[in-house]
Amino acid sequence: MSSWLAGLPSPGEFFPPTPRVSSFLMNFYRIWPILSILQWTPLRSLQAMGKTSSNSRFNIPGRLAWSIAEGAGPLNLLYILYTLPAKLKPTPDASTSFMGTGLPAQSEILACLYLAHYLNRAFYTPWFVAASMSPIHPIIALFMGVHQYLNSSNIAYGLVYSVRSDEAQDHRQLFSYGSVLGTIIGLALFSEGLWRNMSSEAILHNMRRDAAKRKARSEGKVEISYDKVYVIPPPQGYFRNILCPHYVWEWIEWAGYYILGGTWGLGWGWQSPALWFVIVEVTTMLPRAVTQRNWYMEKFGKRAVAGRAAAIPGVL
Repeated sequence: MSSWLAGLPSPGEFFPPTPRVSSFLMNFYRIWPILSILQWTPLRSLQAMGKTSSNSRFNIPGRLAWSIAEGAGPLNLLYILYTLPAKLKPTPDASTSFMGTGLPAQSEILACLYLAHYLNRAFYTPWFVAASMSPIHPIIALFMGVHQYLNSSNIAYGLVYSVRSDEAQDHRQLFSYGSVLGTIIGLALFSEGLWRNMSSEAILHNMRRDAAKRKARSEGKVEISYDKVYVIPPPQGYFRNILCPHYVWEWIEWAGYYILGGTWGLGWGWQSPALWFVIVEVTTMLPRAVTQRNWYMEKFGKRAVAGRAAAIPGVL
């Protein structure tokens, strides 16, 4: 045990991260899909949040906890992008850099896409779209923050270290047939996934908002309370065949990111941080979708669920 601890990176190696830290965190992140197996057991109650959240005097207001935990990802990514390149020898100095990191434009565009997703997820949706957010236990918020730290670190390391093999070039080969095709497919999937993820989530929040207003009117109240006001979406549109389409569109979004990243030098194989991000997203969110379907079944009944699956039509 002592020899294993001695082999761990020192705290100073994390700020900014060294290649050894990059390898350590990537290996640690690969454990996440294995840990997600616990979500298929009764231990899934320990991760209760949102409509399945539990009461605790330690709970943190939902919007605040969500923004802090999810915001750790984009902040960490920016920190690494603006500190790590300067430590490389030679220091990247691409003429196409538009963010001032010295990285090629393709790497910075990938960073911007990541930031766009998390600006929506960490700030816009909780504060401007969600009718309300249930309180979150500090331990759950901590695990959320650790997950965001790991995935943002891996993406940022990949963006920075991927330039080392071609530092003499200001850009990748963008105009070959494969690169153009990969760019079009990747951007299309990412953009479509992001937009439809936001749209389907907005529908859920608007349904809750409308239900709370109806409840307040029926009770003759002036003040509208959204606390624990939930509805089940009717089987139409995004929700025709599944109950959690926002999850599926998020998977499609990150699959597009993986294709775009592979096209632009982030890698295609098992070392690709974008690929592992997709794997972790699916393995952790799928059991959560099943839990939500079970909750809908208990709350609204089999007729309201209308035979819909959680996230994969006809399967789960």
